[in-house]
Amino acid sequence: MSELRKTRHGLRCFHLSRPKVILLPLVLLLLIGFSCRVLADSEDRATVWSPFNRDASAIGSEIRTLGCEIYDAVSPAVVCINAVYESEDTLKLGSGSGFIFDTRGYIITNYHVIANATDLSVSLADQRTTSATVIAYEESGDLALLKIDLDNLPVATLGSSEDLKVGQLVFPIGNPGGEQFARSITMGIISGLGREMILSDGNLYSLIQTDAAINPGNSGGPLVDAYGKVIGVNSVKIVDADFEGMGFAIPIDTVRSFLADYVSL
Repeated sequence: MSELRKTRHGLRCFHLSRPKVILLPLVLLLLIGFSCRVLADSEDRATVWSPFNRDASAIGSEIRTLGCEIYDAVSPAVVCINAVYESEDTLKLGSGSGFIFDTRGYIITNYHVIANATDLSVSLADQRTTSATVIAYEESGDLALLKIDLDNLPVATLGSSEDLKVGQLVFPIGNPGGEQFARSITMGIISGLGREMILSDGNLYSLIQTDAAINPGNSGGPLVDAYGKVIGVNSVKIVDADFEGMGFAIPIDTVRSFLADYVSL
């Protein structure tokens, strides 16, 4: 039982009888346990909701080193293609990108890089330069297959474009502006898939869209995924005052179909 009593100062104090003195610690323990459970449930829900289960600084560190690893693995196989064109009794020079995908010296590039060229040479990352032969091309697909005769060639690994996802990281590598900026790497994401476009040559293309920088001279270079595999061939960029950051690449599975008639993969 509880009771109120007068103190000598005239104040009223509340006293608990023995049974409630015993129950009070039990009630406090129950309240503490309930509070801990609520906090634990909140943490569990936060873990489930969060799109990342890793420390943000660790993710940033991984991205920084990822670009370095991809560049070291793929850039040695990226070549600069130098073309000579004859036009009205004058010679013009042009350049583009390509990449070695087979130790036998096979190189993939865009058709528009080598179209109407009278002479082709290829410069490698190890400073070697050699002539190149056109094995095959597909104008409607903007693809060309070249071959060089050199030993100890680095190669880029072909991946697949079948399971690509919008939002995943990609890394174009190429030679914007020619050899002065050879083997430049940029980073972005896949902005869209299956983008159907009719280009200046009048052909319809189904392309990978990316916000990664693809500049003149990048044409024919590899578009690489986060695993260091080539998932596309850099092809075009929309050049218009109303558009910014819209580059496109030919899916590597389309490239594989082209190569199948000429090279065993």
